[in-house]
Amino acid sequence: MQNSYAHRCGPLLPVGVISFLAVTALVSQSLAVPLAMCGPDGQCREEPSTPSPRTRYTAKTQLLQGAWTRFHEELARRAAAFAPTQKPLLLLGDSITEAWLGTSMDEESERARGCPEVLAQKFPDYSPLVLAISGDQTQHLLWRLQNGEWPSSVPTATVVLMIGTNNLGRGHLPGETARGVVAVVNDVLGRLDGASRLLVLGLLPRGDGSRILKRLCPPRCDKQGAPYSSFMPAVAKVNSDVQQAINERNDPRLTYAD
Repeated sequence: MQNSYAHRCGPLLPVGVISFLAVTALVSQSLAVPLAMCGPDGQCREEPSTPSPRTRYTAKTQLLQGAWTRFHEELARRAAAFAPTQKPLLLLGDSITEAWLGTSMDEESERARGCPEVLAQKFPDYSPLVLAISGDQTQHLLWRLQNGEWPSSVPTATVVLMIGTNNLGRGHLPGETARGVVAVVNDVLGRLDGASRLLVLGLLPRGDGSRILKRLCPPRCDKQGAPYSSFMPAVAKVNSDVQQAINERNDPRLTYAD
């Protein structure tokens, strides 16, 4: 009797086994972690103030890299087509800002349910354009702005920016993270006319330090070589540095809020 799984290249696996292996591969992809951003010597593969797309150091999988690229291209199309009927409002950032779309990485998000309606209710006199991607860091936003994610036909706008928490979450130091935020500020101001306004929001508190900071040591360890227990000192340092840089710039278009 002929083996039902015989094949000239060797025995075929039963369909059930093939399905199991396929599902396992997909789960492995979804549970994968990105390569370490910063090595034990403290050197990081992406720099907060140097424009960069998402790489394997900031995306868990190749699938996520592809999803990021497709979403960036979609946001660039939205920026090119932006034709506000009211005062333009540009919202730039990461997942916190993308929530205004009701999505995370362009997929419907339960956490962000109702956010688009709140945006419409709270800003009825504005035409909003959300240019934000979940998980992004300062260097990613810089790259997106310089690669099509800006409505060039709108010289005057109100812009709200919040970015930088994911830099801390992947191992960047507070000082270099703050420099990344300031690099974004400088890029945005260079695109705006004198009648525009840019509101820079400080990083929000985060309480996931006990879980994440263990993975960042080394190189981000205390003097005893142990993981830090909280992100809050780093968040405070970033906000302080950014506020100081904004105050020193003394640009009437620029406001900082913490």
